[in-house]
Amino acid sequence: KNIASKINDKSLKFTKEAKENGHLFAQIKPKEISSAFTDNLKIEISPSQIDLKQEIDKVGKYKININLYSEVMASVNIIVEKTSSR
Repeated sequence: KNIASKINDKSLKFTKEAKENGHLFAQIKPKEISSAFTDNLKIEISPSQIDLKQEIDKVGKYKININLYSEVMASVNIIVEKTSSR
């Protein structure tokens, strides 16, 4: 529950290369989200605990669930922005 209170409603930002229509060249996978938790929030979340309701394959905002324990869940915002091309 301690981890849930630390990560609930937090936002993780990803900057990715995207096409003109906003579609990403590579989707964001649970393993990448897990690494972002470790790097940004200093919290270990295993990729298997990350519940993606839909594929993260476009620029925008997504809400994902993290299954911490059998009855403990947290929701996290994923913000995907397009890298600025030169």
